[in-house]
Amino acid sequence: MAAKKVTQHRILDLAATLLVIVIASTLRSLLQPAGDEAIANTATPIGSILQNLQERIPTLSALIWAGSAMFAGLSVGRYAAKYSIYPAYTLMAIPVLGVMATAVMVSGDYLVSSVAMLLMLNGTKYLHRGVMRTKSFGDLSLAMLFYGAIPLVCAPAAIFYVVMPLLVLALHHSWREWVVAVSSLIFPLLAVCYWSWCAGVEFLGPVQQIYDSMLTPSEFELFSTLNPASIILLGVVIMMVLCAVSLVISDRYSLKINSRAVMQFNSLLLVACIAMFLLPSCTATIFALIALPVSMLVPLIFVRMGIGFTETLYRLMLLAAAVNIIAMCWQ
Repeated sequence: MAAKKVTQHRILDLAATLLVIVIASTLRSLLQPAGDEAIANTATPIGSILQNLQERIPTLSALIWAGSAMFAGLSVGRYAAKYSIYPAYTLMAIPVLGVMATAVMVSGDYLVSSVAMLLMLNGTKYLHRGVMRTKSFGDLSLAMLFYGAIPLVCAPAAIFYVVMPLLVLALHHSWREWVVAVSSLIFPLLAVCYWSWCAGVEFLGPVQQIYDSMLTPSEFELFSTLNPASIILLGVVIMMVLCAVSLVISDRYSLKINSRAVMQFNSLLLVACIAMFLLPSCTATIFALIALPVSMLVPLIFVRMGIGFTETLYRLMLLAAAVNIIAMCWQ
C-alpha cells in the first residue's frame, strides 16, 4: 500500500517542487544572505581558483549553483530508480536533496559548493552502480577518485582521507578492493602535488595547504544562522533519517543484500559529513555535501512505513522549508 502511494508522487510534481525550492533559495541567498552564509571557505588548491573565478562572475556563479542543485536532485532520483536501491519504485530523493542542499542555508561560495556537490554526486553514482550492478573495480575506483577530489575543493572534506578507507572496508571485505579504493582515493591529491612540484613548489605543498586549511577557523557559527523554522526543518529531516536508518538496522528482510550494503555506506557517510561541522573550517557548503547521503536514505521510509506518517513528514518538511526561506530574508 505504501509503495502504491509513493508512485503517485509523479516526476513532474517532484521536479517542479525541486525547481521552486532551488530558485527561491538561490535568489534569497544572492539578494539577502543571512547570518554566516557569506563566510567563504578556507583556501584549498582548487577551491581558491573557484573563489577567484566567482569574484569575476558572481551572478553567473549563483546560476551555476542553482543549475547544479537541480541537476543533482534529478540525478539522485534517477539513480535510485535505475539501480533498484529501494524495495519499490520511488523518486522521493529529488525534493529531499533540494531541501537539504538549499532550503536550510546556502553558502555564498556558489562555485565551491557546486563543484563539491557534483563530485559527491558522481562518487555516489559510481559506488552505487558498482555495488548494485557491475561489481567492477572500475566503478569502485571512479567513486573513490571523485570522493578523493572533494578535499581539494572543500577543506573540511579532508576527513574523507581518514574515514573513507574504513567505510570501504565495511562495504567490501576483499583487501584487493580496499587497495584499489585507497589508491584511487589519494590519486587526485598526488596529481595536484605533482602539478605543484612541476610548478616549482614543494611536492607536499598541497597536502600542507589542505591540512592547514582544515584547521583554520572560518568563523562560521551554525547556530547563529539557524532560526526556529530552520531548526524545525532540520528536526523533520533528522527524524526521517533516523527512521530510515532504523529500517536498515531492524527490518532485515526488507532490503536485498546489496541494497543494505549501499544504505549502510550512506549512513556512515552521513556521519562523516556531520563530523565536518566539528572542524574549525566548516561552512554552509557542508550542507551541499550532506544532501547526497540524506537524499539516498530518506526515500526508504516512503516505501516501508505508513502512508499517513510519511506524508505528514513530507508536507511538514516542505512547509518548514518555505517558512525558513521567507524567515531568512529578514535575518
